[in-house]
Amino acid sequence: IGLGWLTMTDVHSTYLGSILGPMLVFGLGMGMQFVSLTLMAVSGVAPREAGAASGVLNATQQVGGSLGLSILVTMFGTASRHEATDQVPRFLEQATPAQLLEFRRTGELPPPWGNEVLAAGVSSAFVVAACFAVFAALVALLVIQVRASDLARLQGGATPGETVPGALAPDGTEPEPAVREAADDTPRPPPEQ
Repeated sequence: IGLGWLTMTDVHSTYLGSILGPMLVFGLGMGMQFVSLTLMAVSGVAPREAGAASGVLNATQQVGGSLGLSILVTMFGTASRHEATDQVPRFLEQATPAQLLEFRRTGELPPPWGNEVLAAGVSSAFVVAACFAVFAALVALLVIQVRASDLARLQGGATPGETVPGALAPDGTEPEPAVREAADDTPRPPPEQ
């Protein structure tokens, strides 16, 4: 929702009116999504493999973030260049001699023409990001299958990978009972050697 809202960014957008609200919605959604994703990723993993599963998840997020950012920056650059080809002739028709001299020296369009270029690039990048988010939501809804037994493992204080009485193992059989350490400070004898 936040990304969709950010696609409406234009030259008249203000921080309070057009940026703060979508960023708050975006941040709230990402916060809830990352916790749920982590729980789902390690819910069916044996306790001894939970660290590896978490590491794979984090590595995948890092690669996906880097790849996604590079795609969005490419989209921003492409849309900005396309908009610049429309704005340069308008600028040349309306520019003062001082603006023309500065443009020849720097190659940068001054406001309001440069603002139009920037807004077009930002808006296009957010459109692509919103499309990625919709695609990810569809994959999550249609591809990822979470069983009730997977959710039961995470209720009542169970830890990821731990079995819960009554929950079936991934192969449909009754799992071994979970072994939990007592949560008190009672001293324990050292293990036998």
